[in-house]
Amino acid sequence: FLSSDNYVHRLVASKTDGKLVQYECEGDMCQEEKIDALQLEYSYLLTSQLESQRIYWENKIVRIEKDTAEEINNMKTKFKETIEKCDSLEQRLNDLLKEKQSVERKCSQLNNKVAKLSNELKEEQELNKCLRANQALLQNKLKEEERVLKETREQKDLQISEIQEQLRDVMFYLETQQKINHLPAETRQEIQEGQINIAVASSASSSMAGTGKPSSRRGRGKRGK
Repeated sequence: FLSSDNYVHRLVASKTDGKLVQYECEGDMCQEEKIDALQLEYSYLLTSQLESQRIYWENKIVRIEKDTAEEINNMKTKFKETIEKCDSLEQRLNDLLKEKQSVERKCSQLNNKVAKLSNELKEEQELNKCLRANQALLQNKLKEEERVLKETREQKDLQISEIQEQLRDVMFYLETQQKINHLPAETRQEIQEGQINIAVASSASSSMAGTGKPSSRRGRGKRGK
């Protein structure tokens, strides 16, 4: 048996209980028995070492299997969480894609509306430009019409004034004729002769003065009489 002090003891296994006992022998037989004993000792040592290694590695395998099982469980848990996160992210991605499509549709509608409003604004600007140009023309035309209307009004006022003056002369003449008609015949004759003389004198003075209103002068002559 190989002890801790590296000395080979002559030990053999007892046939009765299997325990190791020291054995003493002499001669060739003893030498063979020593060799057998050494072989037995080495076999026992190897067996005990192998058993120790087996126990060590079995315990290590158990620990590794336990650690591996725990790691697998942890990985399964993490994998499950990852799958759930992926599902959640996929759902979120789908929601975002739907929102993106909705926003793109709204943007497209807004772009179309902006383009339409821009065209309408350009049309309004062109229309306002034309209206301003037409307004300037209309203002000039209105000023011209106001000027013409003013001149026409002045001419009409002048004509009305002349007609009113002529009407006054006619009314005065008619009133005078009515009064003369109520006078005696001799008086009417004298007045007629006086009118003829006044008319001749008035015609002569009108020719010299270059005026053309004999009726007014006749009226004034009648009023003088």
